[in-house]
Amino acid sequence: MTSTDQTRNLPTPRPPAERRIGSTTAAQDRLLARIHELGYHTARVLDEHVVGPNGQNLTVAEAQAKADLIDDLIELEQVRGSLRHRRVNRLTRVLTLLAVTIVDLPIMLWLASSVFNVDWSDPWGLPLAISVVISILATGGAATALHHLGHNTRQHKNHRRQLVWRDLSTGAKLSLVTVGLLVALMGVVMFVRVYTEGVLSGLSDLAVLLAVLVALVMVVSATLVFWTAFRDGSLEQDDLRHYSETVRPYLQAKRRYEDEAHELRCQYDLLRGRNATTPAD
Repeated sequence: MTSTDQTRNLPTPRPPAERRIGSTTAAQDRLLARIHELGYHTARVLDEHVVGPNGQNLTVAEAQAKADLIDDLIELEQVRGSLRHRRVNRLTRVLTLLAVTIVDLPIMLWLASSVFNVDWSDPWGLPLAISVVISILATGGAATALHHLGHNTRQHKNHRRQLVWRDLSTGAKLSLVTVGLLVALMGVVMFVRVYTEGVLSGLSDLAVLLAVLVALVMVVSATLVFWTAFRDGSLEQDDLRHYSETVRPYLQAKRRYEDEAHELRCQYDLLRGRNATTPAD
């Protein structure tokens, strides 16, 4: 076989412009397919199912619509001067937590250590361990109960963030009576214990004053826990927060799909423009 025959059997090379146009068309097809895929995912996001605050099964679009409705309701009431939906600021919540951990817990630990006769010259042992456990359980349990009662009583507050006794239901009145008894019990226990220790220590003149002071601190701290939870927002805000946190990841995914589709569409238009301006051989 001669070199001429070999040359004749070789494939005819494609012109550079033709190869460029072919590769551009393939890239356009891939971009267009991806754009259509992203459009499909974008449309499907709002049809995904989520769980509502009361356990109901909703689509993302339905949850978003309910969130918008609640948001409009809250905004309307606030425009009319209502304070019922106002949240407690972060500083107040921090101060309430500090009051429980720095004030209530040490006082309760001192009370428990006195009951179990902890020897502070050599405190390590079972009495101290029991005192610590009981003080943590008592402080945490009382604070949790007061916070829970205050949180559940929010539905009965008026637009001035106040409770009107005559407008309360029987269950709400029982809750408030429970709160009052719990706070009063904490104050009485502290008063009796501090007064007894003061008398035994020979401080009879200051025992009453010191006992009243400690009891008042405990009562104020317990009341602060209840009222902080009571004044912190509303049930509508809880529902709005649930809807917003549930819907947010889906809306973020939808935005990502839209942004990517927009970028790919710009690339597609650019390639199509280059293809249109490429001269044909």
